[in-house]
Amino acid sequence: MEEERGYKKELAEHFFRHSYAKMVAILVRYFGLQEVETAEDIVQDTLVEAMERWSVQSIPDNPEGWLMNVAKKKTINFLKRKQTFESKVRPTIQINTLFEAKDQLVEKDSTLRMIFTCCHPSLPVESQIALALKTLCGLSVSEIANALLTSESTINKRLYRAKQKFRDGAIIFEFPDHRSLGTRLDAVFTTLYLLFNEGYYSYHHEKVIRMDLCFEAIRLVKEVLEFYPQSHPAKALLALMYLSVARFESRIDEHGALVILSEQDRTKWDKALIAEGMEYLYQSTADNEVSSYHLQAGIAAEHSLAKDFNSTNWASIYRQYNMLEQLQPNVFFTFNKAIAKFFGISQEEALMDLLALKKEQALQNNSQFYAALGILHAEMGLSEEAQSYFQMALNLSKSTHEQALIEYRMRQ
Repeated sequence: MEEERGYKKELAEHFFRHSYAKMVAILVRYFGLQEVETAEDIVQDTLVEAMERWSVQSIPDNPEGWLMNVAKKKTINFLKRKQTFESKVRPTIQINTLFEAKDQLVEKDSTLRMIFTCCHPSLPVESQIALALKTLCGLSVSEIANALLTSESTINKRLYRAKQKFRDGAIIFEFPDHRSLGTRLDAVFTTLYLLFNEGYYSYHHEKVIRMDLCFEAIRLVKEVLEFYPQSHPAKALLALMYLSVARFESRIDEHGALVILSEQDRTKWDKALIAEGMEYLYQSTADNEVSSYHLQAGIAAEHSLAKDFNSTNWASIYRQYNMLEQLQPNVFFTFNKAIAKFFGISQEEALMDLLALKKEQALQNNSQFYAALGILHAEMGLSEEAQSYFQMALNLSKSTHEQALIEYRMRQ
């Protein structure tokens, strides 16, 4: 019975995540941006009801339609209770038509408007990303804080200030004009990239991989691409995502522990998803534009096409990380570049490069950094140093799956 309830809960979360964006976006289209928090509350309340009902009743034949219908009823009840809405706004719309006669184009139009609205240039970039992750993608404040490497209090402040602009009417629910499209798309891609990363390596204790977030990010990028089919960064980002999700099945062992790349069973890699990713990567190179997503997808392609870990073209990966570092300075690119150097150029030099990064604030509390130091010291036969770094990683880790991996390596 408990196993069935757990399954139903996961299913409710899956359909909720898949429908969240368009549910919030359509509600905002009717309420206006001033009531964005009301829209979020109604959608969240709909999930709670789904989990309560589905845990004891059979799952409806059309789960997404059920969620939409419940959200519609909650919306109508809310509007009837709100006198201000009744007197000022209701005469201009027919509330009983909410969610009715909605074709796919209108739903996608609303979702894309919401993405662009959250990524408005009058908001600081960090607020744009936090707002979109919360309002459009349904992430919690703690999830956003982990994704953006900051505190929950900082995220709460960013969200409050951003939503205040909505309440003040300073931002309009609309598409950007052509002059600002490039900048706005950059913020959109950054948001969806971070959403994917949160799913690919989740900070949840129970789930290290959240496939629902990854595929939701892919779906949203595809919606952007439908409206802007000539966007080569969008195609490169899709390539990166597909080449990454192709390795899902090999990243967790039968005991639920993470499996590092060198020990993954490559026969479990999804060849169809790899082919999809390679096709998007090919399409993204139609002109001379090179974005960070092109380079990251190129690195993912090198891993995906290598028949085994030892035959990986580490020199190519090193060069691409070097280009990434110049294009978009980032300590994590420097970190990964050093790992590529370790396996493809010089172990001693790479280890010196990594140890020099210990002073970087962004890495000082990062369990993956110290776990990597442990693994590389172990590769060089430096067991005592490896154990020390593994213990540091274990102390910092928030994930039970990552902890299992670290403990396994310590036993080895």
